[in-house]
Amino acid sequence: MSARYAEIQKQAAHDLLDGKMLIQQENGVYRHLACGAPASWTRLTVITWPYNLLVAGSHGSFHFERQGDDTLDMLAWIRRVRVDPAHWAGKLVNGRHSVEEYDRDTLERLVNERVSEAVNDGWAPDGLREAVAEELLGDEWMDDEQNAKRLVSEFQHGMTYRSECSCGAAEDHDSYDSACRWQFYVHKQTSKDHKVSIRETGGFTFDDIFDWQTSQLDYHFIYQCYALKWAVARYDQLQNYGLGSYGALKAVAS
Repeated sequence: MSARYAEIQKQAAHDLLDGKMLIQQENGVYRHLACGAPASWTRLTVITWPYNLLVAGSHGSFHFERQGDDTLDMLAWIRRVRVDPAHWAGKLVNGRHSVEEYDRDTLERLVNERVSEAVNDGWAPDGLREAVAEELLGDEWMDDEQNAKRLVSEFQHGMTYRSECSCGAAEDHDSYDSACRWQFYVHKQTSKDHKVSIRETGGFTFDDIFDWQTSQLDYHFIYQCYALKWAVARYDQLQNYGLGSYGALKAVAS
């Protein structure tokens, strides 16, 4: 379990410490369970029907659906599996993407990993770490995923270029603009005998930025996963002690 998951689990357990359950409806796999924890003002509702489970309350609403021989009763599914938010997210009706959020720390970690690889492999241009820290990591636009990925994708440092003509002439440059000037104003490409191409010969850029995974699961979804496991355990406790009928009439301390 990650440190983040452990902290959220701890918070959910704390909030639900004095939780009480009210069985508002129970008809086979059709259930409506309402939970409340007065000290933390935490509310939790669990509703089930064939192949479906809805958990809602203070930390949002999430609808799970599983079609299978063993998921007619979704509480049975919750009972037999450990809490695994990453796996459970794939069972959401709205899909995993609905509970993902941009994580700047993850993006910055990936940026630093690429820079370290270039430095350790010995091909990083001088001043690369400093340039990344100043031009990227310190930019407030990094707080927004779309802007952050654009900034990273456009970043260049220590770039060099070479202009080469079909006639054999060539020249190296430290900027793309310089290479273009040589092509049009110095060498003066004017005929089919003088076809100039420009290519990168060095420098550092970030590749495949938009394929990077820079999201994490939403805090509230993870919280509700642990709260759901708690609710099922409390429900089973009421049933095992023969208190289900009392729970249907009034709130019963769990």
